[in-house]
Amino acid sequence: MSMNRLTKYFLIALAAVLGISLLWMVILAVSVDSRTQFFANGGYDMFVPPNPVTGEKASQTMAAQPSQAMFHFFVVAMLAGAMMVNLLWLNGAAKPLLRWGCCGGLALILYVEQWQASSHFMDYRSPVQDYADNAVFQRLRADTGRPRVAFLTRASFYNNWLSLLLPYYDIDSIDIPAASRPPADYTAFFGAVDRDPLRKWELCSVKYILGPKEAAQQSFKQLGADKFINVVMEFDYFGKQALFECTRALPRALVLHRWEIVTDNEKLLARLTDPKFDPHTTLLLDADPGITADASAPSSTAVELVQFRPMRVSLKTSLKTPGILMLNDRFDNGWSATVDDAPAKILRANYIMRAVALPAGDHRVVFSFSAPAGSVWLTQAIWIAITLGLVVTGLRALWRRK
Repeated sequence: MSMNRLTKYFLIALAAVLGISLLWMVILAVSVDSRTQFFANGGYDMFVPPNPVTGEKASQTMAAQPSQAMFHFFVVAMLAGAMMVNLLWLNGAAKPLLRWGCCGGLALILYVEQWQASSHFMDYRSPVQDYADNAVFQRLRADTGRPRVAFLTRASFYNNWLSLLLPYYDIDSIDIPAASRPPADYTAFFGAVDRDPLRKWELCSVKYILGPKEAAQQSFKQLGADKFINVVMEFDYFGKQALFECTRALPRALVLHRWEIVTDNEKLLARLTDPKFDPHTTLLLDADPGITADASAPSSTAVELVQFRPMRVSLKTSLKTPGILMLNDRFDNGWSATVDDAPAKILRANYIMRAVALPAGDHRVVFSFSAPAGSVWLTQAIWIAITLGLVVTGLRALWRRK
């Protein structure tokens, strides 16, 4: 049986692909030493530990991967190409068993190739291993004041901690894994305070900071923040790491008895980031709170965190003079507040935080969140419309059948 034209063209193309890949394998084999040196100079051996089984360094592994990948491609292309040539050449003349055998062989090659790729590039880990507890999270959970934690780097395991472990153990962080469309007030606030990390940590109740010990200490020294940040725990994980405590961080909730009213947002942010401004003694508001400050009052009063849930926060405090309770959580119109079970107005404090004015006495303050009524009604209307559409469609189908 003569070879048809399509088979000839396919065979020529296959030979060209195999020839180019073979030449590329030779080039890669010759340049492996230079690639190893390139990756070593890039610092990969410093940050990635050697293979615990073979002792191979990261630079050696990375330099060998292109050659291995090209060899794998050569073998797969040769086997799959041979089967395709058989199918094209013998199309319509070969016995069904041979044709089905070639199709099954191609499917098997595809399966093996995908299995090899996933086993090489994907690390399968058990949930028990990924969510295992450790001394760092135990220390963070032991602080009942609900402080936040910040990460100095997202490299290596820190990104996994931020994305998985902090939400799992209900620990709050100032960092977020992703924010595609942040609100305007969020962008403006962090655009202003990011210039001074110590002030940002102070305003946002970031009491704990995680990062590589030596690099973090050098960074704190350059910022002039080293005298306010102490090491509370060291641990070994891909090098010396440390949990730091920021002594300047505001409590998650407190009552302040002095405040300033600044109605212009730009001036408010400028005042907030002014080194002379002390957020531990003075609160910045954008509207009159409706109470009068007492000059003889202490600078602040402690607040007890009774309950903290995503949509409900309950607090208690006892005041000898009027004050403003600030919860270091973002202001949003979806939140409402009650003071001793009576509705209370939520004030916008320090540009982005929530606060309520309190008279002297013992108080219980509750913040509750609910979605806007318009969004709820819209969602319900959509579901009702879908349900009615399905019912009408079903009834019409039954009617036509009859």
